[in-house]
Amino acid sequence: MIPQRSGDTYIYKCPNCNYEEKSNRSGGYRLSGRSSTENRVKTTSVVSEGRGAGRSQEEIEQEKEEFYEILLDLLSEEESGGEET
Repeated sequence: MIPQRSGDTYIYKCPNCNYEEKSNRSGGYRLSGRSSTENRVKTTSVVSEGRGAGRSQEEIEQEKEEFYEILLDLLSEEESGGEET
């Protein structure tokens, strides 16, 4: 039986024989089902902590300085653009 909406109520309709039955609920409907324990799958995963050995401390500091310079440039452009209006 497949639930279908008919106005304000729901009806259940069989797709094979077109038999209809009114639902005793005025609201929505709820689907429920059970699964056997054989069909259930339990998954596990192992999370390991990675090390950032790919970059040296000097490279990280250089990237921070470049980012800071770009940020200051953008902020100064924004301030100068805001004063003109």
